[in-house]
Amino acid sequence: MKIFKWEKASKSGRNLAFKELCINLLGSIVICILCFALIYTVTSEISLLEAVGSSSFIKEKSGKVLLLFFLFPFSLFFLASIQKLLNYKSEYLMTGFVKGLFIALPLFLLLVIPFNLYIESYIKSNGYTYCNWYTRPSFRGPDVWLNNDELCLQDGSVITSDIYDWFEMHNQKGIEPTLNELEVFIQETRAEYNR
Repeated sequence: MKIFKWEKASKSGRNLAFKELCINLLGSIVICILCFALIYTVTSEISLLEAVGSSSFIKEKSGKVLLLFFLFPFSLFFLASIQKLLNYKSEYLMTGFVKGLFIALPLFLLLVIPFNLYIESYIKSNGYTYCNWYTRPSFRGPDVWLNNDELCLQDGSVITSDIYDWFEMHNQKGIEPTLNELEVFIQETRAEYNR
């Protein structure tokens, strides 16, 4: 079966109802933005995993990498919307979109847990320790891994977003933070919140 088939539609594109034209135009814009967001998310997660070993703090949410499976079906939907706007038959691409979703969704659900377990073992093998005090109690919250397990302090659990920024600042500078610096930062930040 040919997926990329460009046949002129019998109905003129200028005769599309305004509502149908807006839906196709808006749908193609939203799907295009979604495809770019998927690519950005996957590349940012891959660059984060490349930082393993060189940074002291990692926020890991590796399940996002597998969202790449959805790029192909969404790209087909985007092309189908463009075909519809240009007065071409879009049934072939829409069929490919639906089939692509039926393939991508089970693959994602089947591989997300083994992939996360592999990434966690990779991070652990590079000397990192999971810090549950900085990991937010949410299904979507990232897991926090530290190169130095002494920096995992329960006192910091209340100000996790500030601690993320503090660790990120140290990662960008390439400086290994010390326990004393972290304790001082936690005390100062909590004092500011209590004012």
